[in-house]
Amino acid sequence: MSKRKANNPQKRMERVCKAALKNCAVSFLAGGNGKCQLVDVNTKRVFSPTLSLSKVIESGSYLWSVYCAVFCRDQAGKEYMQGLTIKTNAPCRQSDLLSVLHDNHLQLLKGCNDAHALNVGWLASPTGREWSEKEVGDIFTKLDAWDFNTKLECAA
Repeated sequence: MSKRKANNPQKRMERVCKAALKNCAVSFLAGGNGKCQLVDVNTKRVFSPTLSLSKVIESGSYLWSVYCAVFCRDQAGKEYMQGLTIKTNAPCRQSDLLSVLHDNHLQLLKGCNDAHALNVGWLASPTGREWSEKEVGDIFTKLDAWDFNTKLECAA
């Protein structure tokens, strides 16, 4: 007869947290309200986290997958996005990502036309989600990432 596996509360909590965060992503837009928001990836809607969910995200270490983006609009009014995906090699906290995100946003801004730039933002998944450009574009559109003016539009 086989023995039952011993109860491991830490591993059980890790599984519960991973299941709770499966469809969640943390989003940030620099030109927005300046706060991180939680987004349901399936419905692409912002939601208010419960106290327990916010503690899980804040205190846990995860293998993050982050899509950094610069939002642009050309003279013809066509909106486009330049971005890159960053994946962590080891589990880390959300607060440890800030310097990496800042450096990557500066690199992206240097690579895009300064007159076209509207805003910058990122979308981070604590479950290591693979981001497609269409999926990220749809989420950022719902978050009103392009509702800003370029330098050209401000001068006119």
